[in-house]
Amino acid sequence: MKAWIYVDGPSDVMGLNTLWSDWRQRLKLKGWGIQVIDLQSKSKFFAHIGPRAAEKLRADPKDLVVGLPDLYPVDIFRTTDFAHSNLLELQNVQRLLVENNLRENEANMLERFFPSAFKHDFEVLLLSAKHRLRDHLQTSDELGKWRQPVEEQNHDHPPKYIVNELYRKYHKRKYRETTDAVAVLRRVEKSEEIFYSDSRQLQCPAFKEMVDWIVEKTGVPAY
Repeated sequence: MKAWIYVDGPSDVMGLNTLWSDWRQRLKLKGWGIQVIDLQSKSKFFAHIGPRAAEKLRADPKDLVVGLPDLYPVDIFRTTDFAHSNLLELQNVQRLLVENNLRENEANMLERFFPSAFKHDFEVLLLSAKHRLRDHLQTSDELGKWRQPVEEQNHDHPPKYIVNELYRKYHKRKYRETTDAVAVLRRVEKSEEIFYSDSRQLQCPAFKEMVDWIVEKTGVPAY
């Protein structure tokens, strides 16, 4: 039994595998696995999520599928069949793409598909883990001068932009997605650091909802 999670970049794969290392071990003990698959870009994600998800749902009646692209960017899709401006619309686009690749008698398979997204991009997890990010940046400055909850950044200034600005300030270089994300997330000891702020404010409702859905389906706690 597996949960197949489709993303739109290699750093997402490496970062999630790092963040979920303990959870993946607990899932394995219960006969479950998590496979994070990179569809290479948001455009290719839209092109492939329908047939890929339908194939996995059809192959095993217990397998789960999650769509987890970045919400950002949105403007380049405004005049396409994949137009969306917010998380709900992006979820609806994904659901329709998968539904269109299922046969009439397979509609119930959609219950095992969860459309979600990184709001606005994968680096929201780094902002959530601000203490670990600060340790990696080797600064004692108080980070966190961004919108709260951290998922509420906007399309003009998504989390990746903020993280890149921090790396330019403290490391005098650009943020490197595939190495820096892993270096920060490797420091996270418990998922609570991602989900809740110091004041116990929920930081990533959309991301937590997706994780909780997998927890509910597998019966294996993630935090």
